[in-house]
Amino acid sequence: MTKEDIFTLLDDNNLLSENKHLILVDGFEKAFLGVSATIPSRAIYDYWVCMDLLVRRDGLDFDDAMDDLDEFISQDLGEQTPIYIKPV
Repeated sequence: MTKEDIFTLLDDNNLLSENKHLILVDGFEKAFLGVSATIPSRAIYDYWVCMDLLVRRDGLDFDDAMDDLDEFISQDLGEQTPIYIKPV
């Protein structure tokens, strides 16, 4: 699924807040789970799928992938900063 596919799916299902802004992360489309129920909507990603992408796709070892991902997700992009969950 591409970013465009994700936006189309969300728009078709009326899952975007009225301002229609959403931050999607390049390269993590496979980890995309959905959007938050809050307003404004926030993209939600599976942390472990993001980790897997960094290890398998980018060739990072587990520790480097975790360090890179944790640093990346700690960046504050404002009220629409994506959410990363760790499903159990």
